[in-house]
Amino acid sequence: MIDAVSKVSFLGETVGAQDLINAPGKFTAQAPIPAATTDSFEKTNIDEDKKSGNGLVAAISTAIAAIAIFAGLGYAVKTGKLEKVDLAKTEGFFNKAWARVKNAGVYVGEKANSCYESTLGKWFSREAKDTKATT
Repeated sequence: MIDAVSKVSFLGETVGAQDLINAPGKFTAQAPIPAATTDSFEKTNIDEDKKSGNGLVAAISTAIAAIAIFAGLGYAVKTGKLEKVDLAKTEGFFNKAWARVKNAGVYVGEKANSCYESTLGKWFSREAKDTKATT
């Protein structure tokens, strides 16, 4: 009967069979060592600090989009591309809903146009440029 090898000797060193089996070879990759519990707690706090800035970015982006929509509706009303719809002439649920949305857009556009005329229109409108040229 053949006995299991319990010890292997290389140049006078005695090495246990289990140590030889568990020894890393030339082509083996070491698994990463997991972080200690205190390190993972500190990393969690750092990640939360980085994520807190995302709300500010979202709020600024939303404000910029709202200003752009406000200005766009004002321009559409001023040029006549967005006009009020008569609700009495529309039939059907979706057509009435779309007419109400258009009317709300016209209302916001009129407010945007009046804001422009009262603030920036004094400096950048054609009438203001004509009066500057004559004076």
